[in-house]
Amino acid sequence: RTAPGVTCSSGVAGGGASGDMAAADSNGDAQHPFKGRTLSIINDFDLEEQWYVYQQTRALREAVARGEDLSRFRLMNPESAVYTIFMEDSTRTKESFRNAAEFHRMKVNVFDAKTSSFQKNETITDTIKMLCGYSIGQSIFVIRSKIEGVCTWLEEAITQYTSSRGFPRASFINAGDGRHEHPSQELLDGFTFLEHKGWDRSHIHLALLGDLFHGRTIHSKVDGLKIYRAVDVDLVAPGELALPKHYEDRMRAAGFNVRVFSSIEEYLQQPKVAKIWYFTRLQLERMGEKVLDKSVELRKAVTMRREFVERLPEGTKFFHPLPRDARHPVLPYWLDNSELNGWDRQSQNGYFTRITLLGMLSGLLGKDFRPGPPAALPPAEDFVVEVQCDGAEKKQDTGSVEAGVVPLQNGIVIENLAVGQSQEQIWGLMYMVRSILGLHGVGGQGVYQPQGGEQPRGFISVPDFDLSTWGRQPLKKLAAMAPGSTLKDIQGGVVRREISFLLPPRIYNFREISCKNEACVSHPDNGQREVVTYFTRVPAGEDKPAGASPVSETSPSWRFSCKYCEAPHNFWQIWDYKKYYNPSDLVH
Repeated sequence: RTAPGVTCSSGVAGGGASGDMAAADSNGDAQHPFKGRTLSIINDFDLEEQWYVYQQTRALREAVARGEDLSRFRLMNPESAVYTIFMEDSTRTKESFRNAAEFHRMKVNVFDAKTSSFQKNETITDTIKMLCGYSIGQSIFVIRSKIEGVCTWLEEAITQYTSSRGFPRASFINAGDGRHEHPSQELLDGFTFLEHKGWDRSHIHLALLGDLFHGRTIHSKVDGLKIYRAVDVDLVAPGELALPKHYEDRMRAAGFNVRVFSSIEEYLQQPKVAKIWYFTRLQLERMGEKVLDKSVELRKAVTMRREFVERLPEGTKFFHPLPRDARHPVLPYWLDNSELNGWDRQSQNGYFTRITLLGMLSGLLGKDFRPGPPAALPPAEDFVVEVQCDGAEKKQDTGSVEAGVVPLQNGIVIENLAVGQSQEQIWGLMYMVRSILGLHGVGGQGVYQPQGGEQPRGFISVPDFDLSTWGRQPLKKLAAMAPGSTLKDIQGGVVRREISFLLPPRIYNFREISCKNEACVSHPDNGQREVVTYFTRVPAGEDKPAGASPVSETSPSWRFSCKYCEAPHNFWQIWDYKKYYNPSDLVH
């Protein structure tokens, strides 16, 4: 592993057909735009790549309808393997992938997680490494897990492993990870909507109903609906089941027109009703006792009733990822034979879109795809900034002096630590900075509040420290821990050098950081010991809703997302200060 730190350059999220995403195997397919790719989130395919999936699936369905020879859609390679690894129950997703693999004449392995070495606490990384060696051809892993971000991690870890062993590059398909995403479901839903709309990408108006909080199929639509040039989306759910705010913010930031309603009854009381309705099953078992006590009321809010039907616009269709809860279906069974039923066709489309997806990742389909130019990398960010002193000597004007510490003759002072945060965070940060940077021994530190009502902040004073002994790496570490702080190098009682630290684009590989989503593959409780915690800064404005306040420490520019599960964190949530803070050390 690399040393703890941050990188200076900014990365590009999402798919694209860049060289590092292409597969390299013995058949010379290094330039194939899809072979060996992974689909962990819907954004792993850009919009034109998603459109290619839809067009290939359309061609397949039309060929089937005309009774044509389907050879051009079949891989016909029994040495290519598909592993279905389902750590949660499934019927449609699992069986559609199994049958899609058999359509291609691939080797199909239905992995039984309940009787596997997972029960002996083996990590999923070790399991996949072993399975990659059991086929001569490429391996494609279809994984469903309660742990979020598994496929993103495995793409990183196993690509390095297969490359070093000379194996074909493996692909990973996320078949649903916790409440995060379900990208292959989004592909079949997206195909179904386009088919229903006559392949018109100009605009879509749809209602999303049910359990929007846990619904991973809903969460994939935040990005999947960008296939349309204009989007009106109506969120219909009681507050307890509402779409998490960060997803709603991302919809608004993408230019979607978003409206929110607490029930179908409220929704139908206004004139602008969508013709495409997408229902989801209520996952009340995940919500705790307080919500279970309100289950009857919550179900009623999003269950279709007979008296609602006459209020629907002409041409309305209902869709549902299925299964329905037979005890309390939000789409009652009296709807099955009605014109409103769009979910049966939707379910069948899962088989055809997954045939296409496996065909692309295995290198059969996609040779005719012409990717656009790669997205330009944003300019590198320098977050360690030398402050120009114009050749003049600066007298000490430091927080340590204000706090009553004797001014230094020689050494360093780090000021403006954790401005505006709690005393616990400020003290925790100071102890952590000392520990990670090896600033042990003599010196002072404390919390002070400048005159004029400014916010409290911390300082660290280290006498007789020679800053020239530090290279670039310790400064980058300090920027990762304490953006907004300032380091002053003092010689002979005057400031000879001053460095300001800005917010870095990435923070990773510190033992002191952790994703606070307990379902994340990087969370320590999940036992995936190899995973390195990694955060990426959310670009300013990406999930900033219209009318939000200007940039501040609580605005999206100070927000980070976990590389694996995409859970949002503000900067101060990333760090585990309590590992270093002892209240008895606090000097009042």
